[in-house]
Amino acid sequence: MIRWFVGLWDHREHPLSLALVRITVGLILLFDLLEAAWLGLVPVLWGPDTLGGLASNLMNRDPIPELYAWFPESLMTAHGAFWVLVVALACFTAGLGTRFTGVLVVLLYAQFSRVLPLGDRGIDLMLRNVICILIFSRSHATLSLDAWLKTRSWWGSGEDIPAWPRHLLVLQLVVMYFFAGIGKTAITWLPIGGYGALYIVLQDPHIARFDFTWLDAIYPVTQLATFVTHTFEITAPLVLLAYHFRASEGTGRIRRFYERFSPHHFWIAIGVVLHVGIAITMNLGIFPFAMLALYWAWFHPDELRSAWSWTRRRLGRA
Repeated sequence: MIRWFVGLWDHREHPLSLALVRITVGLILLFDLLEAAWLGLVPVLWGPDTLGGLASNLMNRDPIPELYAWFPESLMTAHGAFWVLVVALACFTAGLGTRFTGVLVVLLYAQFSRVLPLGDRGIDLMLRNVICILIFSRSHATLSLDAWLKTRSWWGSGEDIPAWPRHLLVLQLVVMYFFAGIGKTAITWLPIGGYGALYIVLQDPHIARFDFTWLDAIYPVTQLATFVTHTFEITAPLVLLAYHFRASEGTGRIRRFYERFSPHHFWIAIGVVLHVGIAITMNLGIFPFAMLALYWAWFHPDELRSAWSWTRRRLGRA
């Protein structure tokens, strides 16, 4: 068992999957931050309340956030930290000094959560965890400036890297989905409540992008969507079976079923549809896009390269 466990976490693979997570997560966070700057929200969200910001009672907290304990209580501090974060995030996304800039991103990102805890969304915490994992990975071994500077090729040397960071991302996604599912204890998520949760959510003008009063005519469709969403989340741990079967040998009906039909791919496809649907119908900020950015981790790099080769062949024939 110990040899199996060590072998699982010592597995090596091409860095493509982790590099795609790094790039897409970085781009989405950059968009989020630059949109805040475009809207003039930097001093509002992270400036002290004495100067018109929402960060109240900064200097009387215990402990004082390090940003304002080490630097003056001013809007210049908020703006300076913000733009250092933007530059560090751009470098991390491009894979330039990836580990150093990643550490800088996590520390400043966390400081903003200390300054304004109410502004720290669940997806912010999730992405900080993801970036922490990427810092200890070698996601910069391909599709990065670090790779180009070292090998004069954007693809790097092609050397395999430790796969445990991708495995850890998969585990974090599974845990996140599962606990999101069992945390939905409102009666409207359950059969006894008629699976009315999504219908109710889409009638809230603060969340819904459009007027969804017409959903009355297709209420059973919203019930089915609620059931599928809840089932999708609470069945997340079953996806780990696919990775277990891939990493081990054996026989059995369940293994044969997974090897023949790959039901985890169907489960992943439901997740893509779920988040695309959220992006189209709800105002939830970067949440659906950031979650989709993590979906690269579900796939072994060989799967991604095979899919790309298949797509190129089809396009070539067309």
